[in-house]
Amino acid sequence: MQMADLLERLQDALVSRYRIIRELGAGGAAVVFLGDDLRHRRQVALKVLRPELAAQIGPERFLREIETAARLAHPHILPVHDSGEAAGFLYYVMPYVEGESLRERLTREKQLPLDEALQIAREVADALTYAHNRDVVHRDIKPENILLQSEHAVVADFGIARAMTLRDAGALTATGMTLGTPIYMSPEQAAGSGDLDGRSDLYSLGCVLYEMLAGQPPFTGPTAESLVHQHLTVAAPSVTNLRPAVPGSIAAAVQRALAKTPADRFSRVALFAEALVPRESANVTAASPAKAVTPARRWWRLGLLAGMTTVAAIVALIVLRPGGHTPGPPASPMRARTEVAVLPFQNLSADGSYSYFAGGLQDELLTQLSKVAALKVISRTSVMGYSGTSKPLKVIASELGVGSVVEGSVQVVGGRLRVTVQLIDAATDEHLWAEHYDRKLDDAFAIQSEVAQRIVAAVGAALNDAEQAGLAAAATPSAEAYRLYLQGNEYYFRPGLLRQDRESAQQLYAQALALDPNFALAHAALSGVHGQMYWLRYDPTPARAARQSDEAETALRLAPDLPQAHMAMGRAYYQARRDYHRALDEYAIALKGLPNDAELWNWIGNAQRRLGNWSEALAAYEKGMQLDPRNATLFFTGAPTFRLMRRYADAMGTYDRALSLAPDLHGAQIGKAWIYVAWQGQLDTLRAVVGRLPSDDPAGPLGGMAFQRAELLLWERDADGLLQMPQVARGEPIASEFSFVPGTLYAAWAYQWRGDRAEARRAFDDARARLDLELKELPDDWRVHAARGLTLAGLGRRDEALGEARWLQQSNLYRNDAFEGTKVAESRAQILAQAGDAEAALDEIGRLLARPSWLTVQTLRLDPRWDPIRDVPRFKTLLAKFGHGSMPDKSDRIRPASSRSASSG
Repeated sequence: MQMADLLERLQDALVSRYRIIRELGAGGAAVVFLGDDLRHRRQVALKVLRPELAAQIGPERFLREIETAARLAHPHILPVHDSGEAAGFLYYVMPYVEGESLRERLTREKQLPLDEALQIAREVADALTYAHNRDVVHRDIKPENILLQSEHAVVADFGIARAMTLRDAGALTATGMTLGTPIYMSPEQAAGSGDLDGRSDLYSLGCVLYEMLAGQPPFTGPTAESLVHQHLTVAAPSVTNLRPAVPGSIAAAVQRALAKTPADRFSRVALFAEALVPRESANVTAASPAKAVTPARRWWRLGLLAGMTTVAAIVALIVLRPGGHTPGPPASPMRARTEVAVLPFQNLSADGSYSYFAGGLQDELLTQLSKVAALKVISRTSVMGYSGTSKPLKVIASELGVGSVVEGSVQVVGGRLRVTVQLIDAATDEHLWAEHYDRKLDDAFAIQSEVAQRIVAAVGAALNDAEQAGLAAAATPSAEAYRLYLQGNEYYFRPGLLRQDRESAQQLYAQALALDPNFALAHAALSGVHGQMYWLRYDPTPARAARQSDEAETALRLAPDLPQAHMAMGRAYYQARRDYHRALDEYAIALKGLPNDAELWNWIGNAQRRLGNWSEALAAYEKGMQLDPRNATLFFTGAPTFRLMRRYADAMGTYDRALSLAPDLHGAQIGKAWIYVAWQGQLDTLRAVVGRLPSDDPAGPLGGMAFQRAELLLWERDADGLLQMPQVARGEPIASEFSFVPGTLYAAWAYQWRGDRAEARRAFDDARARLDLELKELPDDWRVHAARGLTLAGLGRRDEALGEARWLQQSNLYRNDAFEGTKVAESRAQILAQAGDAEAALDEIGRLLARPSWLTVQTLRLDPRWDPIRDVPRFKTLLAKFGHGSMPDKSDRIRPASSRSASSG
């Protein structure tokens, strides 16, 4: 049947329920269409069996098996919405997943980062464990059936393989259909056995993990017969033959999963998942039963606690463990119990207006625990990735480097706040402490303060008098103000630093302060919002900077000993006043009360970086990373530090680490591309990134995609490409953290290359007029002065251009900022070069090449803004002198796995 005929017949048959949009893909067994579910107004994927296969299976058998699959409800299993028979078609309906399949990712990347491959395998194993416990075997685990949705694995197509193998396998084979996929087929399935159990799926998952790590399956061959023969008789080569960096324990686990005889594999998939935790001395052959705690089991335990007294609940949890007996002596924990992670609290409130309580109480608990010097407390960003996770606690603890884990749930019912919390030793799964609270909403602060004190006692940490007082102090007597503050935090800490989130947080903090003007913590938080609005250039006006300082000063006046107030004051000195020494003074005071605050440590690193104290900056980033080890933003914003220091390999590794945690972090992809430019003078990677990413992507502090495209076209000297850019044609400003260029200035340079002097002059004059207007609103923005200097030089107004160069030289950034100031100096040198003062420009270039800066020999060679001095002998001498690059003293180097990080700033 032709595809057009199939599509038309299917649409006619399902016209009352679904609108077929287009084909998504096709395989040997089925065709998948994208459709609209007309009843529920959602997009779905309709999988339609090929007619010859449908005829062999029959509707009754098919629908019976799909019904079994539809009863599976698990976070890592793609649910079945609907199924049926229509006009001779057998079909079933699933959610439409906007991500990609594992096959698509492997086609693109071949080998995956170790931690990502293991995460995917563990999540698939968790789904299979759930299905196997309900006597459902998948029978066709392969990369095509593993979808990647929001960085997590979802297994699709439970049921169809079983329907195909229930009977008449020979007839099915005669139609050309394969029962399973030969590349990933277990030996017993390859031998035609119909009596398969979960160990067959385990073998297939072992093949998939092998491919994720090695870049190819364990067996390859030209025909299905060849593959079947290898699965039956040939031992799989060790994955380390193709990827030596795979830890021995992981390689051994994969090898055991690929054993020819099912009895030689792990007896359950859950044991395989337990073995996929990297460790130096794993004994895979003697793997103990996994204690994987899925979200369902976690919240079942919390629910049990809610209905009993604390002691009875703990006894019940011990007695009711799988196995029904008290466990033996626990193994010695690898991490101290005083190293703590507070996982996201589950929101059980039916009323969505109270959802902020879960995040708010978790965040305040983190803040309270961060006050205790004897603890190591993992920061919010790193723990938020575990919301709703099915990972075992041991895996989470290993990834975060902690010995204790706090779990909790929050529910608001009839004006009452019900909170259940438990503290678990991650190494032994022992419950160190657990409690259920049923209080008034007004008691929210008292709850988190009491929980913090109980956790400190349970892990054996000691409190000094100041810490004890800090944990017990109430932030505000107004419960409503405190609730508004928690709601503000919910917006403030959302990822992405989006403007609308900053504005929502500002509004809620302001409402809290209207109820309690003496709420110092809210003043400190509001100061931080104003600082972000100013620093991120959402509102770069002097008035916004003044508001940041005013709120910080108010917080300090109200609560001179509040560490958050000193932190807010430090940020005001840093962002609004650019006084980095005074910022460090305030951070030092804040640190006494918040020794475990990762954000504070990163602000310390930022200030040290601005002062050029590279060793001190790296030490602060090291500490921040220990406290927030899975924060991709820290790696992303830290990488430019290494680029500035001309440690390009470290910069590249830091961007890679950020991308391993957040593959869709487009700013990191862009930053990595610019490393290739600065390091090797290679534009191909930047070209590929610009061509691949969405044109409207904001890309963070590196500037939007319009800036990346404009700079690439400029460096390629592509006049036509520049003039065809919509932003250039409209004369819109094209900006980044270190650049503000009217589109007409790019157009002027393009016309210069064409030799069209009249159009170039007109464009330069339009750019000057736009920049003059910008200076009225932003008189102290060095980026505007830099662009104006280049524009005046293009107009031949030499003295005025040199005046802008002098303005830059006299600026606080040029004189006192080792990070951003070098970019100011580079812009000054470009103005001097364009205005005809070659010697002064070369003096500046020489200074920049001799110290940490953004300027490199490669960028000097590529950037056309250096063309006026390119043939000056001294320019060529500098290129030759510094062409080898430079490296800092080895004392400034850091351990590559743990400390390549920095905070935004």
